[in-house]
Amino acid sequence: MIKNEEIVDDLNDLVKINNDRIQGYEKAIEDTKDADLDSLFRHNIVQSQKFRSQLAEHIVRIDGLAVSDATTSDISSKIHRAWIDIKAAVTGKDRATVLSSVEFGENAAVDAYQDAIEKDHIPAYIKEDLQAQLSELKATADKMNALK
Repeated sequence: MIKNEEIVDDLNDLVKINNDRIQGYEKAIEDTKDADLDSLFRHNIVQSQKFRSQLAEHIVRIDGLAVSDATTSDISSKIHRAWIDIKAAVTGKDRATVLSSVEFGENAAVDAYQDAIEKDHIPAYIKEDLQAQLSELKATADKMNALK
């Protein structure tokens, strides 16, 4: 029997990814002087804040505790490293380099969401929200690729 703890752990991994995504875009905004990218990156921050809130609601609903922004640094996942790499890569880099770095992070987030959706123990009602978030993440990744 699957315990809520496993579901909470998987959802918290996605919360951490969204925290990393927010921090990555904040760093990209600091380091790029491109107004178009600035606007797009701010939109993506808001998107991740929305995703994080939805995930936290699911976690609380099953009597779990959602991670906070401060616990993001605990994760040792591929996705976390991808966003950390973005934070380092955007410093003083040109538009194409920033977009390539961000696209890499977006692709890693897409992979993490796909992995979570494939897990049998995630309830269908949660998978619906994850699928909707995944669709938005895929669109963002595609947009980053098109902007390169």
